[in-house]
Amino acid sequence: MNRQLLAETATLAGEIMLKSGAETFRVEDTMAHILRKGNDFEVSPVAFTTAILVSLEDGKTEPITIIRRVKTGSTNLSRIVQVNDISRKYCADEITLEEASVMLKQIQGKEYNKALYNLATIGVAAGFALFFGGSHVDFLMAVLSGAILAMCITLGRYLKLNGFIQKCISCAVMAFCCAAADSLAVPTMDMDKVIISTIMPLVPGVAITNAVRDTLQGDYLSGSARVMEAFVTAASIAVGVGIGIAVFRFFFG
Repeated sequence: MNRQLLAETATLAGEIMLKSGAETFRVEDTMAHILRKGNDFEVSPVAFTTAILVSLEDGKTEPITIIRRVKTGSTNLSRIVQVNDISRKYCADEITLEEASVMLKQIQGKEYNKALYNLATIGVAAGFALFFGGSHVDFLMAVLSGAILAMCITLGRYLKLNGFIQKCISCAVMAFCCAAADSLAVPTMDMDKVIISTIMPLVPGVAITNAVRDTLQGDYLSGSARVMEAFVTAASIAVGVGIGIAVFRFFFG
């Protein structure tokens, strides 16, 4: 068996899962299952929120060690499911190592369709407006503010802005527009419900959940890192909304 290909395949699987929002213990478990398909190899897969370390040795030749820096990605449960499916098929001898490597490379760069992502952002905002007891006016304004948020996020990604800055600016623009609509055009809307509904797609629910799961699994380092990630995301949302409302009141209040 090609030890180098085995180690690279396991590392790629872990990288895809980590970028897609999987828990670190699940990443390590998937990589371990792939590596243990080797012949009497001693494996040591370790995953952090920003890095992966894979060590593979058989006691006869030089051990293979791969360290890979993993940049923060976005939640993509579809890719996590696909990697799990490929791992299970390989471990069940339904596909070869070479086939597993090719299949992983094919899904590595797959992302959700941008138009579908933007529509989902608008739909979540509109849905939460109704969930929070908003009127039909709040629903329509949530659709509009959701579209503004989606447009700002898309533009921020195109300009490759830092995640904190991107969310902060997007929320600021959205909150400014909501405040303007409430004061100048649609006084019957409930601005609080519309803004809260619109920021729901950005709320770091997955990061908080993964932080708790990693902590309960004993991975305190990754758990703490995900807590900080959730805190920074929440801070960017709060700061952005605060700036948007403050700017409107300063110029028009």
